Amino acid sequence: MKSTIIFAFLFCSTMVLAQTKRDAAIENQKAIQTSDVDHFWSAYDQFKHCHSFQDSVNCIKSLYFEKGTGGFNAFINKYHYTAEDYIQSISQHPKFFNSIRGNTDEVNRIEDGINQFFNHLKEYYPDYKPLKICFVISPLQSGGTSTEGYLFIGTEIIASTKEADLTEFGTSVWAKVLAFDTNIRERLIFVVAHETIHDLQVNADFNNYDLLNKSLNEGSADFIAELFTGVNANHYLYDYGNLHEHDLWTLFKKAIENHENTDNWMYNADRVEEGVPADLGYYVGYRITESFYQKSSDKKQAILDIIQMKTPAEFLKNSGYEYQQ
Repeated sequence: MKSTIIFAFLFCSTMVLAQTKRDAAIENQKAIQTSDVDHFWSAYDQFKHCHSFQDSVNCIKSLYFEKGTGGFNAFINKYHYTAEDYIQSISQHPKFFNSIRGNTDEVNRIEDGINQFFNHLKEYYPDYKPLKICFVISPLQSGGTSTEGYLFIGTEIIASTKEADLTEFGTSVWAKVLAFDTNIRERLIFVVAHETIHDLQVNADFNNYDLLNKSLNEGSADFIAELFTGVNANHYLYDYGNLHEHDLWTLFKKAIENHENTDNWMYNADRVEEGVPADLGYYVGYRITESFYQKSSDKKQAILDIIQMKTPAEFLKNSGYEYQQ
């Protein structure tokens, strides 16, 4: 009798494993992969049955890591995240994760919007093969990034809003970063578009943190993403920029003349004064790009020139923006 029970258990386990592999194979064929988000929440629901840190680690390994798509595996390999990283993040921010769960469901309703963006992009790059898009949950460390084969969206970050429970972050930078004030669906599509434009910027030097270079890398990706989707994902930043454009340009021009880096203009949410948005370099780069586009008589060629920009200083000069203020 005992041997029969053991055989039945092993048989069922084998069947479950086989089904998991079949499900993963089907998901891996898709251009837009969302099942990793579902896997995360399945693991999350089982934490109530875990009685120790190690139980929780084993839970997320078996229900999230081991069920992961090819995209998720590439994501983990890129950043070397561990199950322990996830458990630590979740245990420190349970209210936040509970509050954004419903938001992350939006990944299952945006395929049409993403496909519309790619259809628009084909008018300019008919031979471009898009990266596979993989929506994941990160341990609160990664918003949008890519490898050669995949574009990853850290859904818990991009799907957050100012209505989420951010109390666990206190006055930290994350309390500011996660307080998005735009529509979740629109923001998810915009981030896919922005990161795709980065994939097309084959002439860009992403490791060069010279202020003008980096501002144009990011600002131009924002501009094209908005042009193709009709969405701007950071109203606060751009509203502030429009109100203070003259002063910002005066300061920015001086900074690039002094060959400054991005320290005071980008990736600086932990250093800005109250009421001042981070990443104002994005805004200035956007406005320079917008000026270049508006000045160009051939709009289709202008878009190609923006994406294929090689020399930031020459691009700034050709934009005419320097002389508008």
